[in-house]
Amino acid sequence: MTKRGRQQGELEQLILDSLWDAPSALSSQQLLELVSPDGELALTTVLTVLSRLTDKGLVSRVPGEGRAFLFSASQTREQHTADLMLKIVSGAGNPALAFSHFASGLSEADLAALRKSLDR
Repeated sequence: MTKRGRQQGELEQLILDSLWDAPSALSSQQLLELVSPDGELALTTVLTVLSRLTDKGLVSRVPGEGRAFLFSASQTREQHTADLMLKIVSGAGNPALAFSHFASGLSEADLAALRKSLDR
């Protein structure tokens, strides 16, 4: 992925996806290898994005070996998605209509899962 081809936030999403898919916390070097296997990105770029994600409360940082830090996502992928959906719906002039449009795009299986989760 070239720098020009990257959309704003795309690298943040790529890093979050890598953290969600990882079985445990990752170092910045491990993340660099995952998000830029071709070596196109610099470690400083990944560190900058990690710092921004930490400031946003999306990533947690704990001390690792030596001067290194280990990074993990602060929320699950599903919690993050739910937060995004809530932000979008809260900005709608008519939340009920927004939910209606959303639900009309769901498959029968997704609708059943949604109904089941609402019955809890």
